[in-house]
Amino acid sequence: MVGTTYMSSEVQRLYFEHPNVYIWDRDFAQIRVAGLNMIRTGWWTGWDKFCDENGQPYERTLRTLEAYLLSARKNGLPVQFNFFAFVPDALGGVNFYLDPEAVRKQAALITAVVGRFHDVPYLAWDLINEPSFSQHLWTMRPNGDPVEVDVWNQWLSRRYPDRASLAAAWNLPSKAVQGTVSLPEVVEFEPRGMYVGRNSLKVYDYFLFAQDSFADWVRTMCKAIRSTGSQQLITVGQDEGGLLDRLSPAYWGQLVDFTTNHSWWQNDHLLWDSLLAKQPGLAMLIQETGLQRELNLDEVARRNPESEAALLERKVATSFVQGSGAIEWLWHTNSYMTESNETPIGAIRTDGTEKPEAEVMRDYAGLAKFLSEHLRNPQQPSIAMITSQAAQFSVMADFQIEAQRKAVRALAYYDRFTLYAIAENQVEKLGSPTLAILPSPQGLTETAWRSLLKYVKEGGNMLVTGPVDRDEHWHNTARMAELKLDAETEPLTYHNAAIQLGDRLVPLSFDQQKQSWLQSLRFNDGASLKEISYGNGRIFWAAYPVELAEGAQAAAELYAYVAGRLGVAPMFDLQSSLSPGVMVYPVALEDSVLYIMTSESADDAKVDLRDKLTGVRLTFQLAGQHAAVALIGRQKKGVVAKYGF
Repeated sequence: MVGTTYMSSEVQRLYFEHPNVYIWDRDFAQIRVAGLNMIRTGWWTGWDKFCDENGQPYERTLRTLEAYLLSARKNGLPVQFNFFAFVPDALGGVNFYLDPEAVRKQAALITAVVGRFHDVPYLAWDLINEPSFSQHLWTMRPNGDPVEVDVWNQWLSRRYPDRASLAAAWNLPSKAVQGTVSLPEVVEFEPRGMYVGRNSLKVYDYFLFAQDSFADWVRTMCKAIRSTGSQQLITVGQDEGGLLDRLSPAYWGQLVDFTTNHSWWQNDHLLWDSLLAKQPGLAMLIQETGLQRELNLDEVARRNPESEAALLERKVATSFVQGSGAIEWLWHTNSYMTESNETPIGAIRTDGTEKPEAEVMRDYAGLAKFLSEHLRNPQQPSIAMITSQAAQFSVMADFQIEAQRKAVRALAYYDRFTLYAIAENQVEKLGSPTLAILPSPQGLTETAWRSLLKYVKEGGNMLVTGPVDRDEHWHNTARMAELKLDAETEPLTYHNAAIQLGDRLVPLSFDQQKQSWLQSLRFNDGASLKEISYGNGRIFWAAYPVELAEGAQAAAELYAYVAGRLGVAPMFDLQSSLSPGVMVYPVALEDSVLYIMTSESADDAKVDLRDKLTGVRLTFQLAGQHAAVALIGRQKKGVVAKYGF
């Protein structure tokens, strides 16, 4: 899929006033001629203009949407329609997600709209764009209203059998959790809250509470849609924040038909974005991507239009890594935006001329026509990365995110391995990779740890870097003792260390921030890497949180060493050296192999490789900061479609 978002200022105004089908026909025809095959649109704001106080949409609203859909259909463009943005409208209620009256009215609005269009075959529903959990947008902080306090206490009562166990989990005296338990305050989300007498152990529970509550809201809205007889696809349009510290697809993903990601700010972590948004057994779409304007101090753009187009080229290419393509935000520049980073977004300028990125999307659309029939039954990579939500939903979240990103870069860019990612709460869906990597976890729930041991016992192999003897509330466990590992956990208080990999000694260095927070292991025999048998599998255990050392080289060398011990190798052979600034990521499909290649390097690079599955050799020049895609047919033993060379 290669599509665009059509949500210009004209569209928003027309929803409020009256349909102007001529404008839509003109623009949709332009999009269709460009070869794009999906439109995303919706209501970002002003819901009181669309419906009454009970959530019932006005007839003019439904007729305007009908005109929009007919115009899209005339031009052969399927539509994803979005109901809310950031937080749903409370429609007179107190809390967006938790007030039963607000949820009832939201469901009434959705039911009325879907009921009108439930048989439209080219229409999918997006419940909410880039959701946050409270009025504090884009951060996981409590709303603080009485409804939230009440539901929070009900949730705690279900999670903990009594207040004594709750007090023990949070390391508080029993009297501190009697009666109504308050929501965590701002200071408890701060990394150094414990220095002012406020521990942060309840933050983990608040994260879970928010995830569960949002999942309940998604479940309710999906039920409302299905009650109309609709079998149309449903999703939630989350952005990168859902992979960080917001509402995560790892919790609501199984309730929808496909997951999404909006790749915007994290330009250095596009591969990580795609891997974490993909959930077991579900399709994933980079549903919104594009370029935000970067300014110098004199308010002049840092990038020229060609540089912006090159970045978009890399973003769209990466969307095919375990994904179904990309939708660009957006087709027409919205000149009514007030923020300088948002105003210039769009492939078509306000005067009707095209930016270079329009040609990028047109060329990818041409490639998509050839790819669509081949993107079937992708094979699972041999390596899985496991995320620690115990660490990620704590005030140490930045370290866990860094560890994940460093692991992805070390594996894919340095070692040339393919991988997939599994969130901690999804470990039971790990499958059977040859190697599962738990990068610098520091802590993990007992449930996830038991699932990983079961995987190893049944023949899997696991690499753990650094200690994992803490649970989600940072209580000590006896996991190493159970495995008869003669080691002690201690604070990491030094800058330099080293890990022995066979006959090589790989140096590590940790900056002051890491020295102030992290823990490491000390094996009593002085080893820095242990390999032990467990059931039918093996556990490799590094003494240090290697991914949190400076640079990615040490992690890459550790991964290559362990993979070599297990006989895991890349899917291709490089015929000449290639900078780690160039990613080459193959995806084995039912009848072909898809190669995604992106350059984050300043210089052009010669790509010369041989695909092991087909024996086909790819040789071409990849321009610096650009991307290329090649589809190799297994039967034809040759390139059947390509982009960028």
